[in-house]
Amino acid sequence: MKKAIQLTFGNYGHTLHHCQVFSPDNHWIVYDTRNEDSQIGTTTRIERVKINTKQIEVLYEVQNPNEFGPGVGAATFSPEKDKVIFIHGIQNASQSKPYGISRRTGVAIDLSNPNIPIHMDARNIYSPFSKGALRGGTHSHCWNYDGSMISFTYNDYVLAYNKVKDERVVGVMFPKKVNIPSDSSLENITGEMFSVIVSKIVDDAVHGSDEIEKAFDECWLGNTNKLVFQGWVRDLNGNRKTEVFMIDLPDDLTQPNDVPLEGTEILRPGVPKGVIQKRMTYTENGISNFRHWLRSNPAGDVVYFLKEDSVGNTQLYSYNINQSEIKKLTDHTTSIQSPFNIAPDGKTAIYKQNDSLILLDLVSLKTEVIYSNKHISGIPNFDKTGNNIVFNQYVLNDENKLWLQIFTINLLNG
Repeated sequence: MKKAIQLTFGNYGHTLHHCQVFSPDNHWIVYDTRNEDSQIGTTTRIERVKINTKQIEVLYEVQNPNEFGPGVGAATFSPEKDKVIFIHGIQNASQSKPYGISRRTGVAIDLSNPNIPIHMDARNIYSPFSKGALRGGTHSHCWNYDGSMISFTYNDYVLAYNKVKDERVVGVMFPKKVNIPSDSSLENITGEMFSVIVSKIVDDAVHGSDEIEKAFDECWLGNTNKLVFQGWVRDLNGNRKTEVFMIDLPDDLTQPNDVPLEGTEILRPGVPKGVIQKRMTYTENGISNFRHWLRSNPAGDVVYFLKEDSVGNTQLYSYNINQSEIKKLTDHTTSIQSPFNIAPDGKTAIYKQNDSLILLDLVSLKTEVIYSNKHISGIPNFDKTGNNIVFNQYVLNDENKLWLQIFTINLLNG
């Protein structure tokens, strides 16, 4: 068993995102101040902690919050710059317009100018809509390998408002400013990035086809500008299941195809011309519906995901793209209890199982229990060397209250 060192101690939450929580120099960890996953709408701060000194810095604090929002959360560091991006609810949050899945955007902070919000994705919910802007809410942002693009999942406010079926989709943004006319309602936002939807979905998938009804929980495929994501399909009997899909992005993402990039009042923003979507896995019952994010090795030829085995336990699996082969990697007697992460060198995985943190060697498939505690929570993350992990754990304070804190473990030490 390894020794865990507590890094945060304040009487509030310290929630780690599922990826990219380490600064480019590997010295800082970014987090939001939720104490539970569902509390983004009432969360007001993004902070970072310095690993070797436990120093806390506030990066951003919401101005004039109320019980309905706007809310912030799910922060990630750029891999190249001292910059973080996080979910930010719409500034005019109120009882009639609370924080929600289609009422949020991506806001960044340049660490040289804390508390100065940089609006990343533009937002325009009023017709005529704007090319390069979205009309709803982006979240779960993830930078690509060099920080030049950011992926996200998205829900559309305009469709929901017009009572048109709205399902989650995957999108990307890249540097190209989109100016939106200001409005007194604070709903519309000018953004520094050009945003597009890149997953192709339909309302009702043909049974037994590769059509999907929802796209979600993506990751970048190694050091490429390809994405993999989870998509809902229908089997021949019409039963819904989740499979793995890949998106190949063209160099130019600003050219429309059959639907305008900005969408219409009854159609979500269109997918750019040249985007290629391909189904990867064909499983009997689909991959796991336990919420998790796909992961890739550095070379971008292996995708990792969770799936239930023949007796119903959630295990870790891989899909080799070149060989079109699925491989079962774990054989636990009880289910994996958390999303997982893969080390930067692609050789190990980390996750929670049986109230313990498990390190899996992806070559030998040997597992090691490195730490156990019933209060472990969330998703463990590797640092940039792969020699350390950070994770969340609830800790009881002097007033008998459980607060989510951040811990670190050095994997090289006993």
